[in-house]
Amino acid sequence: MSLGNGSAVADAVGRCTLSLAEQVTYPAGDPGTIASPALWIASHPVTRVRVDSLVLDGSPRLSGQDQAHVRVLAEAGDRLPPVTVHRATLRVIDGVHRVRAAQLNGCHEISARLVDCDRDAAFVLAVRANVTHGLPLSRGERTAAAARIVEAFPQWSDRAVAAAAGISDKTVSRLRTRPGAGPAAQSGTRLGRDGRVRPMDSGRRRRRAAALLREAPEAGLREVARATGLSPATVRDVRRRIARGEDPVPGRYRDARPAPPEPAGPGRRRPPAEPARGEREAAPVDRHKLLAKLGEDPSLRLNEAGRRALRRLHHYAVTGQDIETLAHALPCHWAPEVADLARSCAAAWSELAERLQERAR
Repeated sequence: MSLGNGSAVADAVGRCTLSLAEQVTYPAGDPGTIASPALWIASHPVTRVRVDSLVLDGSPRLSGQDQAHVRVLAEAGDRLPPVTVHRATLRVIDGVHRVRAAQLNGCHEISARLVDCDRDAAFVLAVRANVTHGLPLSRGERTAAAARIVEAFPQWSDRAVAAAAGISDKTVSRLRTRPGAGPAAQSGTRLGRDGRVRPMDSGRRRRRAAALLREAPEAGLREVARATGLSPATVRDVRRRIARGEDPVPGRYRDARPAPPEPAGPGRRRPPAEPARGEREAAPVDRHKLLAKLGEDPSLRLNEAGRRALRRLHHYAVTGQDIETLAHALPCHWAPEVADLARSCAAAWSELAERLQERAR
């Protein structure tokens, strides 16, 4: 059965043009978008600007400058990297402490990169810069910055705001529903990291996916995803839920109103569809035993491609204890970048799992 992906997909998912702030926060968007804030800023030429012309307010650092840090930077003289400045307003996006150090040294000019963007994009750049290097923002400052980003970009996903501000996506979710949050903090859509705008009515779309899967149990995940505007991972969750006889919509996504009854055959309800052949729940795996067995397989260890695969499996397979160790070892100012790296690796592993399941069918 072909589910089609015409008007249903056009209605469910739309490609949007990313703003500058979105480009520096959504590196996985369109091919022509900015790779990262640091690379984009570094692409601008360095020029000299007068120190007394720069505007130092509007920083996400609510506590003001750290004078001890300013004195440390002053000792470095002119060996510091250029500051980043919003060209239209001459407001310093990144490098207020360096400007103060230049003033302390009696300098009248400082090296700078002048960037063209709107005020909201400039603020996002400032937050990301102060989260990832230099003197990191405090947790309270990062939370306040996230609240401002939510107000400016209500369509951004919680994870995108979290990546920009260096906090958890759960904290961003709470910010949206906090008392006093304006209506702009809520949005009926979310901008995904692939640059697509998706509606938030996932409950209705999950039920649509469930109906399609009951009509065509053999339909592929991607086929149903295209027809409903859901991700393949969400469609997989729907398939597993109906296989277990559960509601395809998790409790947190259900409306207060009772859900409409699912279509049923004459006289009785249609039984839940079986999961597609080759699909199964993720079972706990003893990593050491599995890797040992793989290492004993001659089809792997007696050829270069197999040995390379074994090395990669040994290198990249991680346990819960490994994750705990990594989480405690990494400083908080690197949390957003490493979180993005972890999500990227998880997506790659999910893609590998889907390919292997397809081969096993």
